[in-house]
Amino acid sequence: ADMEQREITLYFADLQAMYVVPEKRTVFVNKNATDAEFYKTVLEELIKGPENENLYRTIPEEVKIEYIEVEDDLLKVDFSEEMHTKHWGGAAGESMTVASIANTMTEFENIKKVMPSVSGGAMSIEHMVIEEPLIRMEEMVFKQ
Repeated sequence: ADMEQREITLYFADLQAMYVVPEKRTVFVNKNATDAEFYKTVLEELIKGPENENLYRTIPEEVKIEYIEVEDDLLKVDFSEEMHTKHWGGAAGESMTVASIANTMTEFENIKKVMPSVSGGAMSIEHMVIEEPLIRMEEMVFKQ
């Protein structure tokens, strides 16, 4: 009875890899979970990929979360090396990964910025090297 349901919004890629599309999901979390523990659960759901068959995953399924921390309105998350080694690459694929992480995590009102890293170093899948925190990318969200 220590678990509670929370609704979250995950962002996955569309067919053209031009926009990210929201998908609602209910997760069970421990009532006593810290914010960091809850956000880790959310990111693990993002890694699992979409339930909607018209959407596409944005993070390789082998990726693990090595470290997560909340500092004021900044979420720091370190992903395992599979973010680089298993990623399908391409500039469009990279932008989908970045937009899905940023938009999924900034759905929470106390998170304004996300600083992703990979194995303790800068996240760099294709052309982007992420050295500054990501902010919400509303222009990347598909509008009905």
